[in-house]
Amino acid sequence: MKFACCKSTTGGATDSLTCTKCKLNYHIQCLQASGIKKDGKLEIRKHWICPECTLTVPRRGNNDNTPVRGVSNLSRSEEDISVDNNNVTLRRGGSSSMNMMLDFTCGTEHGESSIIELIRSVVSSEISILKDDFKKSMIPLQEELKSIREEFLGMKECFEFINSNFDNFNKRIENCEKDVQKLNKQFSELGEIRSSIATLKEENNVREQWARRSNVEIYGIPERKNENLLSILQNISEKTKCKLNPNTDIDFVTRVASKNKDVKKPKPIIVKFLCRWKKDDFLSQIRKLNLKCNDLGFSGNSNSVYFNDHLTSFNKGLLQSVKKIAKEKKYQFVWIKNCSIMVRRSSTSAVLHIGRESDLKKIV
Repeated sequence: MKFACCKSTTGGATDSLTCTKCKLNYHIQCLQASGIKKDGKLEIRKHWICPECTLTVPRRGNNDNTPVRGVSNLSRSEEDISVDNNNVTLRRGGSSSMNMMLDFTCGTEHGESSIIELIRSVVSSEISILKDDFKKSMIPLQEELKSIREEFLGMKECFEFINSNFDNFNKRIENCEKDVQKLNKQFSELGEIRSSIATLKEENNVREQWARRSNVEIYGIPERKNENLLSILQNISEKTKCKLNPNTDIDFVTRVASKNKDVKKPKPIIVKFLCRWKKDDFLSQIRKLNLKCNDLGFSGNSNSVYFNDHLTSFNKGLLQSVKKIAKEKKYQFVWIKNCSIMVRRSSTSAVLHIGRESDLKKIV
C-alpha cells in the first residue's frame, strides 16, 4: 500500500487514514493524531479529509471560496476535531494566545476583521514602545545638538560682526599703511638729519678748538679773594726761561667755572696768548718743571699744578674715553699736542691721532 505522508509502504487499514476526497492514504503516526486510535470511530474515518484537500474546502456562509487554514498534525483529542457536511476545521498543536484567537475567530463571520484589529493593536503597541525608546535615546543627542547650535550662533554673530566692520578694517589698514610709509620717509630723513647734525657738531668742535688754540688751562692753583691772576702768571713765568710781558703776550687771564659743581676743586685758570708760538713755548718750558703749589707761594700746599691745552668739552670727554680704553688695552702713553689727542702703546710703536669717536676703534 502507498502512503502520501511518507515513502514507507508498511501499515494496514487499522493504523492509517484514507482521505474521502482524494483517496490517498496517510499514517496516523505521521499525522501525529494521538487522539485517533487504530480502532477509532468509523464516523471519523468515513468523513476524514486530508490537509491538502481541506485547503480547497470553502468556508461556511461565505461565497468567496476562501479555503480554510491548513492542518499539519492531529495532536488534539477527538473532541477538538469537528466534521461538518460543508466545512472542516482542524486546529494546530500550538498553545499561544494568537493561535487560540485565530482558531476562535476562523469560524465566525467577522474573523478576518478581528485578526486585522488584533494585528493593528500589536503593531501600534510595538511602535509606541519604539517611539519611547527612540525619544529616550535622542535626549543626549538633543543636548549635544543644543550646545553645537549655541556655538554655531556665537560663530555666526562673530562673522556678522566681522562682515559689518570689514570696510572699517580695510580703511584702518589703508591708513596704517600710509602712516607706515610716512614714518619710513621720516626715518630716512631723520637719518640724514642725524648725519648732518654729527657733521655740524664735528665742524663746530673743530672751529671751537681752533678758537682755543692759543689758550692754556692751568689746574690746581688754590683760589683766594681779591687774587691777582696776572701776578700769579708772572710768578709762574719767572720759574721758566720763557719770560712773559702781559702787555704784549697776554690777551686775558680768568677763572672758569667747572661744569661738575659737585667737585670741590679750585676753578681752572684760562690764559689766552696773543701769539700761538709763545703759548707753545710756554707749555714746553713749564711742563719740564713739574711745579707744585708751595713753589708759587702757597705754603703748606704740596699739590701739583697742571698746564694743558684748553680743550673743548667734546675733546675733554673724548680724552677721558681714550684714557680708559688705553688703560684696558695696556697702552703706555696718552697726551695732548697742539690740541690733538695722541696715544701710543710703547716708545717704539706708531702714534695714533684721535680726533673723533670713530677713531677709538684704532686702539686695539
